[in-house]
Amino acid sequence: MKRRKAKKVLMLASVASMIGQFNLPNIKLLQELGYEVHVACNFKKGNTCDRKTLDELQRELEHMQVSVHPWDCPRSVYSVFSCIRAYRSIRKLMEEQHFAWMHCQSPVGGALARLAGHKRKLPVVYTAHGFHFYQGAPLWNWLVYYPVERLLSHWTDVLVTVNKEDYRLAKRSLHARKTCYIPGIGIDAARFLGGRRNGEREAFCRKYRIPKDAVVLLSVGELSRRKNHQAVLDALAQIKNQNISYLICGQGKLKNRLIRQAARLGMQNRVRMLGFQKDVERLYRNADVFVFPSIQEGLPAALMEAMAAGLACVVSDIRGNRELIDAAGGIRFAGKPMLRDALELVCADETLRRSYGAHNRQKIKGYDWNIVEGKMRRIYMQFAGEK
Repeated sequence: MKRRKAKKVLMLASVASMIGQFNLPNIKLLQELGYEVHVACNFKKGNTCDRKTLDELQRELEHMQVSVHPWDCPRSVYSVFSCIRAYRSIRKLMEEQHFAWMHCQSPVGGALARLAGHKRKLPVVYTAHGFHFYQGAPLWNWLVYYPVERLLSHWTDVLVTVNKEDYRLAKRSLHARKTCYIPGIGIDAARFLGGRRNGEREAFCRKYRIPKDAVVLLSVGELSRRKNHQAVLDALAQIKNQNISYLICGQGKLKNRLIRQAARLGMQNRVRMLGFQKDVERLYRNADVFVFPSIQEGLPAALMEAMAAGLACVVSDIRGNRELIDAAGGIRFAGKPMLRDALELVCADETLRRSYGAHNRQKIKGYDWNIVEGKMRRIYMQFAGEK
């Protein structure tokens, strides 16, 4: 009996780091459902991880027998000619491969993919990891991004939102055939449960030249304006307690600017720029407070990881952060004076930090990958017409 050939599904994102950080479980799930998975993304530009990690991702995809298609997709909608080239290349790929349907994400990549898919009458799942138009967003964001998303929603079979604010907005104002809410990308909470090992904190402090009795603040995220690390530096400079060290984990364009700012504020000995780190569990285990000052987020994975590790959290009062951090798990701030006061309070009170951390560990269980996987499985199976 001749074996039926597996249907092809296309997974798209603007950058490869979005595939590696958010979508490997989804790819495995699609393969379990019997699909031949193809991935299109940019492995060269705009990624939030280092070259070594990208090379490892390529090898892992190859080992999983995933077909990888380099896609030079820009992250900015203002790169007009690059967008045109990316649209043409993805449309050509669709014409050559005859996909059954596709799952796309990222604002620019998702828009170009849906435009090309509409021409091919290709069904589409789109995951919005955080609309650029949201409560409190600049008017320009609403004028540019909202009309485009409203139009593209007519060509979206399933719209997946990862926070409740976006879900409510999409149900009220957009026109996807079906709109779903899932609690973020899902994290492996068990990965972060282990406590500090004997002597680990001392070795950690020696490695990063931190006083062993210092309160260690940690931020994880791309070094960009949106992540807003500069606000933490300004706040720390106003706190009298000098026994606070700040570790920033991530890479990006603002690295040198942040280094100069720390030096200008006289804090070069208290701030450590760690670059991209794959072994983030070790950082969470040895930090005391997680600081997440972003200007805009969908539902941040780094914050979920910090909660799973049992850290007290000081976060900006924005969509996504509001959904994760309540008054029992940390402090949400609006503006630098509130950030300074929040850091001063949490750094001074170890009992409060432990209380926040214990609450966060319990709350994040609702965002575990097992829960997200069940929801994504149902979306894929319903979308594919599976029983």
